[in-house]
Amino acid sequence: MIRDAVRQRLVELHGEPPDTLLRDELGLCLGATRADVAAVNGHIVGCEIKGAQDRLSRLEGQVDLYGRVVDEAVLVVEGKHTGRAVDLLPDWWGVWVAEDVDGAAVLHEARPASRNPAVDPLAVAQLLWRDEVYGLLEQHGGTARLSKATRWQLWEQLVERLPLEDLQRVVREGLRARREW
Repeated sequence: MIRDAVRQRLVELHGEPPDTLLRDELGLCLGATRADVAAVNGHIVGCEIKGAQDRLSRLEGQVDLYGRVVDEAVLVVEGKHTGRAVDLLPDWWGVWVAEDVDGAAVLHEARPASRNPAVDPLAVAQLLWRDEVYGLLEQHGGTARLSKATRWQLWEQLVERLPLEDLQRVVREGLRARREW
């Protein structure tokens, strides 16, 4: 119920597919965590949902991992978690409070999200698959001596060749263009 409300809010804020990719369980940092719902268009918004039955014990680690990748992050919480959860978040994280109204989740913005100040370029590059990175390297300086490179080596090459803003743009475009997951 909350996930559906989050998806609807993301569509309202960022647009509908195909302009915006909505993805449940988007793996971040090689799967170390997953954004419950993510929107990808001109930037990446990751939403972490903490329902009334969830515990907050993993939130601190999730905040760190989201912070390496996403442009904006939003914690979606049910009322009982609001105070404690907000204390665990950096200022750039947004907070939406979910309330059950007649069997439907209604979201109230308690704090708006702002731009992540500390994205890690390597963590952003790791959103792409090896073949996707190889194709980008062909477009940006060639792939001489990289045909047998590991995905780690390819990610590092991509990070070295592209400024962060360009890297983020090509990663977003790559995710939105991906046909199979």
